[in-house]
Amino acid sequence: MKEISEEKLNDFLKFATNVNYFTKLKPKLKDDDILKTNLPITCYNELMQTIFSLVRTSINTLQHENSQTAIDAMLLLEIVLKLLPNDEMELLDELYKVL
Repeated sequence: MKEISEEKLNDFLKFATNVNYFTKLKPKLKDDDILKTNLPITCYNELMQTIFSLVRTSINTLQHENSQTAIDAMLLLEIVLKLLPNDEMELLDELYKVL
């Protein structure tokens, strides 16, 4: 494995702390303008497994498509879009550059 220079690691840590990452899973906040559904997830691994399950279910549903199940699959895929940890994926790209 390639050794990581301390300078690269420090640059990454500065980058990670200055940008607002880890936004999908956060403490419950009160906001009167937004209605939220609480979906308890314990870690990012569980979040990704949940997303994979929703996508697999949607694919299976669309393979046996009829008008009602296609709408159900569309609703599941909309949930997936809301759950995807986009900011965190950008941070992983930056971490990969360091490694």
